[in-house]
Amino acid sequence: MEGIQIGGAKGHIEEVVQDPIFITIYSSFRWKMIPNCTGRYTCRDHNAVSHLTPKEMLKAAGLDCSTVEKLQQYHIPFDAVRKDPIYVNPFNEGELEGLITYVKYHDDGDGTSYVHTLNSGSGFQRKLEAINVTLFDRYLFSG
Repeated sequence: MEGIQIGGAKGHIEEVVQDPIFITIYSSFRWKMIPNCTGRYTCRDHNAVSHLTPKEMLKAAGLDCSTVEKLQQYHIPFDAVRKDPIYVNPFNEGELEGLITYVKYHDDGDGTSYVHTLNSGSGFQRKLEAINVTLFDRYLFSG
């Protein structure tokens, strides 16, 4: 399987990602490395994707509907620790790569926006652990 080489600057290690979903998303939008967060990227095309839910964003990246619908999606609600609810979409059962999306509710009446972060194997689990998130079945979301 072909892979893409990412990282190697701004405190990121260099790594090769072979997950086809990661590669499709990474190739479909412009991504910016999150400084000193190896394997984590935020979308530079914020205006194009900030109004899209995670599954809409995956479809906009060119993934077919059946692939998107097969992906598990977890919704982690707001609580005392987390100021923003998040959606987590692992790309495979090993949960090595995935999309973590922060939901931003706007008090000014502008509705909801989404901050999508694309995470490689070196960043996905590390970030979930850092924000104390475990992907329990009770968080599975079908929307």
